[in-house]
Amino acid sequence: MNNPKVSVVVPIYKVEPFLQECVDSIQVQTLEDIEIILVDDGSPDRCGAIADEYARKDSRIKVVHQKNSGLGPARNTGIANATGEYVGFVDSDDWIAPTMYSSLYDAASQCDADIVVGGHCDMVNGSVRAVKAHPLAGQILRGSDQILPVRNRLFGHLPEDTEVESFPMRVWTAIYRNDFLKVNGLKFQAILSEDTIFNLSAYRCANVVAFTGDTDYRYRMDDHSSIMRSFSSKKLTQYEQFVDTVQFLAKEEPYQHDECIMRTKRMAIDYCRLYVGLIVGSGLSVRDKLRNIRRLSQSHMCVEACVGYPLETLPRQQRMLHEALCSGQAWEVFVLAEARQVLKKKGWWK
Repeated sequence: MNNPKVSVVVPIYKVEPFLQECVDSIQVQTLEDIEIILVDDGSPDRCGAIADEYARKDSRIKVVHQKNSGLGPARNTGIANATGEYVGFVDSDDWIAPTMYSSLYDAASQCDADIVVGGHCDMVNGSVRAVKAHPLAGQILRGSDQILPVRNRLFGHLPEDTEVESFPMRVWTAIYRNDFLKVNGLKFQAILSEDTIFNLSAYRCANVVAFTGDTDYRYRMDDHSSIMRSFSSKKLTQYEQFVDTVQFLAKEEPYQHDECIMRTKRMAIDYCRLYVGLIVGSGLSVRDKLRNIRRLSQSHMCVEACVGYPLETLPRQQRMLHEALCSGQAWEVFVLAEARQVLKKKGWWK
């Protein structure tokens, strides 16, 4: 019996209201020769039982139950159990269009790609908020001379970059050749933004990377946005851990080393600004907001980002905020961030 063309890995944890829509969308793929690996990551609700019921009705579905370990380790379990020629990933609160895997697999077959990447649609209440095609749609990169310059963009923006959106780095719009993953020992880390770290390693090893113009992945923003915008003091530690990992990879990178370091500094600056926004938008008292801003300004993520980075290249409002942050002026940071939030609500700040 031939191996399936694509193994679709679905990590599952506390997504009972969304799981059926997710799995149903994978079952009706126009590419029928797939296997679906549902990894129940110790979900405390009925997700495990729902997954088992799907497996009883569809022989293409296999279920793995494991102790809660997090998204990255759950994906690794899926990879370990995958028998398909390629491996894809779907988050269990999202869903996909029927042609997604046929489009990605056809593109992979045409150019013998190690990685094929598409785009996605941001979804709110079942409706499309934004269509996000990959900026390199239609391109095929061959060899390190073409792949590594693109990989560098995963480290973050350069000071002179004017683009607002970061370079797409999510794994759920892509498929990866199974033996490519296993020969190179590619695994996810149990860390924030594990997709970025995974792709930095994957692009480093790849010989051919292709990009399609399809936008078949449906990213559910309803739940994600509130979670991503909520404040927790633990997030600073998570941000620092992620930035530290990216900076370690940049420091070990021989290709355009200095550029990679500068890109990671910009990434750290962006995370500092994100964290300030979470602090100011929280329900904390002004005193506690100032205390958390001071904690951020003293963090090594903030301190190292400010050293050697040309802050004058940032937009004026961002420059003012980061100059205040780097000099430990918590009150000024607070006032600038509060003003930004008020102006954004009125539509006066883009």
